[in-house]
Amino acid sequence: MKSRRTFLKMIVGLGAFFVPWTLAPGVWATKLEARLSRPPVLLQIPEDYWRDIAISPQILNRKALEDIKALSDPHLQGRRAGTAGETLALVYLEGQAKDLHLFAFGENKNYWQMFSIPSMAEKIINNRALFRPDETDHLLNPAANMLAGIVGKNPEKTVIISAHYDHLGVYMGKLYPGANDNASGVGCVLEVMRRLVADALGGYRPEINIVAAFWGAEEMGFLGSEHFVKKPTIPLSNIHAVINCDTVANGQKDDFSLWADQDNFLVKAMQKAAGNYGVDIKNVSGEGHHSDEISFAAAGVPAVTLLSKEWLDKNHTPKDDLSLINSDKLDFACQLVYDLIKQLAN
Repeated sequence: MKSRRTFLKMIVGLGAFFVPWTLAPGVWATKLEARLSRPPVLLQIPEDYWRDIAISPQILNRKALEDIKALSDPHLQGRRAGTAGETLALVYLEGQAKDLHLFAFGENKNYWQMFSIPSMAEKIINNRALFRPDETDHLLNPAANMLAGIVGKNPEKTVIISAHYDHLGVYMGKLYPGANDNASGVGCVLEVMRRLVADALGGYRPEINIVAAFWGAEEMGFLGSEHFVKKPTIPLSNIHAVINCDTVANGQKDDFSLWADQDNFLVKAMQKAAGNYGVDIKNVSGEGHHSDEISFAAAGVPAVTLLSKEWLDKNHTPKDDLSLINSDKLDFACQLVYDLIKQLAN
């Protein structure tokens, strides 16, 4: 049984890489060409870069709710890290970045940053599905981050807007869609980037880089953001701030919380942005819970996570579906993050 199970896991792991060959061969052909024949791309881009680009209103006006629907669709099988479902989500994100003509900030100036994750076993703890390392299985599985953005006037400095795109997958025959956790955060980041690209097409150019980062394997212990911190594709010393979005779309419209170190300047900056709309957001203890902000905080990089006060409602259950999404709250989250990013990048 052990050898059979190992063989099946190998098939799944390989599938996570080979699915894109059949579903999106152009994506992988481009990636292979970039690795084998192209010289490293410098961050300096022409001043008139955006002037020569045309993007349809259909792409620029796409809303975060549409991304949530796409990412929580059963076809993506709950986006568990190390599976074909996660790869399908990654291909979706890359497609959105290419549609927006975003610059690549991943490995070797491509969009992706690959890494390996250990085997995990699912457990139900306090009625929530959680991952814990499977000590009996030493097989590694593939996973990836994705980074894409807008180059600023000073390309040596960067502000990151991020969200993890993985979720729990299928457990005990039940699909965990992960609409709020964390397709909502991903949708928020994408909508903000669309607005920033629309600004760029209208002549706006930020003082520093604005990078959208989508972390893999957060549900398995922040493995994607930890990998980035250990092997950054952007020097950590060049990162001015990280604004992380996680489970932002459930509950009442104005009810948000922040997770960050108490002395983090981003807390006041986010509170000021919210205060412009008459909303008070408090920095609270996660009581043992964290998101990807913790990886950066441990490395001395200022980071904050924006999340719903009621983020635990139906979290890590099969009921985390589209019915949980408050579209008005999602719109407000996008507005807050957009305002803060414009402030930090100028």
